[in-house]
Amino acid sequence: MSAKEVKDALPLTLDEIVKYGIEKAVEETPDLLAKIIRKLIEVDAAKFVSEVPEASDKFMDLLWEGIGALSVKSRELMSELNSERLMSVLKRTKQINVNIEASDSPLRGHFTISQGKLSGGSGLLPFKEQDFRFHGPTAILLKLLSGELALGFSNPELLTDGHPGFAPYVSPIIQGISRLIKSKH
Repeated sequence: MSAKEVKDALPLTLDEIVKYGIEKAVEETPDLLAKIIRKLIEVDAAKFVSEVPEASDKFMDLLWEGIGALSVKSRELMSELNSERLMSVLKRTKQINVNIEASDSPLRGHFTISQGKLSGGSGLLPFKEQDFRFHGPTAILLKLLSGELALGFSNPELLTDGHPGFAPYVSPIIQGISRLIKSKH
């Protein structure tokens, strides 16, 4: 498919996946989220979601519902979400809220880690509720989520904000999310 064909088809495809059932779709096609992210990167995701801003929210809601469905079936991610070290922090904080914000498009989303669960959606959580934030160009954020970008100081385009004490807890969760997206769970 050409970039124009993908741009024309993607919003309808996202709607069809939602109608079909996101949980059912990711169970039947474990690499579905990775395929969507690859297509977004191919068509210049920043330009695409700037031209079709409603696609950004649809994508983020689909992404986080799909991750939520896959996460409960991932022993590795569930083990991390229920780890003693994470639970010791969550006893004090109740949850860890992470925003994801593109600097070059309206792509915005968030996820919350709480008591062995991972949830998320479109839009940003209020600043006062944010514990950690990833921000940078749209393509970089998509690569982070899909596991094509390593975390750490070697990635100057990926920026973070928040209390540095949360990084050791957020990092393994992001890595687990990327394994889910790659369908290696």
